[in-house]
Amino acid sequence: MVQHNEPATPPDPAAGGHAAPTSRRERRRRLVLAALGLVVVSGAAALGLGSLARPGSGASPSGGGGPSASSPPGSGSAGSAGPGASGAGPGGSGGPTVGGPVPSVPPLVGPDAGFLVTSAELQQRAALAAQGEEPYREAVADLLTFAHDALVAEPHPEQPLDILGTTGPFVDDTAAAYGLALAYGLTGDAADATKAAHHIMAWVDTTTTTVNACPDSGACQTSLIISRAAPGFVFAAALLAPSGALSAEDTARFKAWLRAIILPAASRLENNWGDAGTFTRLAVTAYLEDQEGFAAAVAKWRAQQDLIATDGHIPLEVRRESAGIGYTQEALDYKVAGAEIAARQGVDLWDYRGVGGATLRDAVDYLADYWFDPHSWPWYPDPTSPPLSGMWEIAYQHWPTPAWQPIIEQRRPYDAQGHSAVRWTTLTNGLPFDGSAGDPTPSH
Repeated sequence: MVQHNEPATPPDPAAGGHAAPTSRRERRRRLVLAALGLVVVSGAAALGLGSLARPGSGASPSGGGGPSASSPPGSGSAGSAGPGASGAGPGGSGGPTVGGPVPSVPPLVGPDAGFLVTSAELQQRAALAAQGEEPYREAVADLLTFAHDALVAEPHPEQPLDILGTTGPFVDDTAAAYGLALAYGLTGDAADATKAAHHIMAWVDTTTTTVNACPDSGACQTSLIISRAAPGFVFAAALLAPSGALSAEDTARFKAWLRAIILPAASRLENNWGDAGTFTRLAVTAYLEDQEGFAAAVAKWRAQQDLIATDGHIPLEVRRESAGIGYTQEALDYKVAGAEIAARQGVDLWDYRGVGGATLRDAVDYLADYWFDPHSWPWYPDPTSPPLSGMWEIAYQHWPTPAWQPIIEQRRPYDAQGHSAVRWTTLTNGLPFDGSAGDPTPSH
């Protein structure tokens, strides 16, 4: 096992980083209490936070352009030029791109653009939480509670990696690494960064082969679970970059491990397994700054979208009888998260219209129409209603749709629950509601 270096002192907030706390434990305590509304913290300066503006948002921490409930971090509101804004990137100039000749993929921005969130966006959300703003207050408190427990847990890497179910050490440890990295992004606590890096490198040092990983078969569970969960390690590594918790050697070895172990195992099927595999390939190739690999992942995402019917239903998922609603949501988890990752690299998948006639928005709307009336689901007489997944927050961030608010409110804040890297999305992507939640009555 490689001995990891203690993270470097967090950078000066004037340079856009975290301030080094005078008391690590006290700073964490103050932020948790502020998030819970138990103490009053005046602005970001009291927490040692840097600039609140999301890059490209046009917001400023001073004056009238600062964050507010009407212009929250990551908002797709008018005037936002940040990643994920409608119309950004290929195919985003005034209407959906229709399936056909594939636009070229622009040069990658790389991991600095973030995947679902950046450190700067986390700092902005921490400041809003400290001011009592929801949904950030509860989301921050929930994440820091998770990180507190994760600090005393040890990773359990496996060799060979052979995953038989939908849970287990790989799923748990990717979540632990990501959750701790998010906590570091919120607080600048070096202990969180060190532990997150420890979880990542434990798997890099241990896992050199996989079993039951055949990306072109639906009989290989290891491929599915790697596809769902592996981006958690990638998201964590990107957020840890300012900390120094991963040395240059660690980072090089992690990247080699992603190429040798993770990418070859990611599913290439056409159903939700393939959506998960595409999610992993988008994340990993963006992190590796692999232009050719990322372009191939974008092409696969579009090919998956081409399979969606004009009205937005996903034929390969609705056929799953009583589980059709659940499998539809599962597929959308990875499609939506993949669209966010691509947007941050300058590629607009949000507005792509597949050859089947549907956009991603059509698919999300189709599911939303039946969420509160599953017995009207036309594909099976008595379908099961699944637990809500984190994709709703990401989709709402891009398309703030009042009719989706009652769905999202059923579970807020979205936490560690789930079996994929699409976790804590209220923290990373959630937007405040204006109090006028949409009518949950189905529109079909």
